[in-house]
Amino acid sequence: MNTNSSFRAMLLALVLTLTGCLHDTPSEENFWGVELPEETAADFTLVDQHGDNFSFGDTLGKVVVMTFVYTHCPDVCPAVTYQLTKLQEALGGDYGERVEILSITVDPERDTVEHLAQWAMMRNASWPHLTSSDAMPEMAMNSSVWGPYGIYVEKMLEDQEMEIAPADHSLVIMLPDNSTAAVEVPASAFDSAATMWNLTQKGLEELQLDYNYTGADSITNVSGHEANANWSWTLHAWNASSGGWEPAGANATEIPLTESAHAAWVPGNANTSQLPLPSAFTCDGHGWLMGEGSGMHCMCDEGYGWSGQDRLSCVLTEGAGGYGDYGISHSTILYIIDQQGRLKVAWPGLDWTYRDIHHDVALLLD
Repeated sequence: MNTNSSFRAMLLALVLTLTGCLHDTPSEENFWGVELPEETAADFTLVDQHGDNFSFGDTLGKVVVMTFVYTHCPDVCPAVTYQLTKLQEALGGDYGERVEILSITVDPERDTVEHLAQWAMMRNASWPHLTSSDAMPEMAMNSSVWGPYGIYVEKMLEDQEMEIAPADHSLVIMLPDNSTAAVEVPASAFDSAATMWNLTQKGLEELQLDYNYTGADSITNVSGHEANANWSWTLHAWNASSGGWEPAGANATEIPLTESAHAAWVPGNANTSQLPLPSAFTCDGHGWLMGEGSGMHCMCDEGYGWSGQDRLSCVLTEGAGGYGDYGISHSTILYIIDQQGRLKVAWPGLDWTYRDIHHDVALLLD
């Protein structure tokens, strides 16, 4: 068995056996992801979202965080991209100087330079998003990029089963000074019995906001802002039909996420007219807004449509035309590569957040 075949076999074993088992006994001295045997990462030259050639060899001297996504992915890839935007923020001045983030498409046919540029801009994802040049057919990309990194890619044609993912959820927190913080949480983070309270807890965790509550779902304090005799924290839900925020009218544990996908907690005396739109990523990155007030709605990209009555969401539609009638099935691995261009850590699957990746990157920077 040659070296590349051995390496791909090892990666397959990692994906099948180690996903979900990466947090057993983490310590400050050890990587939290799966440590790799320091093989040299394969070099390649692709094109970024600005139309410029980008060679992996140009990253030598930096720690590289590299993942494989595609923009028409309805659930996993937007969640991965969101976590990477948080990682970029957490890195501060180290990003660009000592650390590089790379997103490589597994769908070069649709992820053209122009499309990647728009998608990256809408998601505030400024790192290189790489696709093939016109001179590189998909087969060549498989042999020179996906294959050497153990990435399995398969198109799923129109007549095959393709699951339509639900729209993501979002949480908005408004403080007494009317400033707001918002976060999008993938629908895949919840089970079918999830409620507004599950969304509240998950969103506050992602926003890293301290909070207190009484009973099962009554918030009393957010970031030191304690409810008092003059006001209390109140729950609002997004009404997709009217296109506005409304008082929830029920406890958070009583409202299934299947009924309302977006929640906001605001002080009782706050100016709720300043609450932002429910999602940090308008139209899920697959469209643009038109209209105002109750008439506001997404003009979805071809191949996407509203999720039920939620006119501010754009989700993949079955048998969508225009971008090709297929989906993509692919393995999901995030790599961390050291300054010498050696594969150091793998995170198979989705059992990670940006904090996990930041921990492992920091060990390489020390």
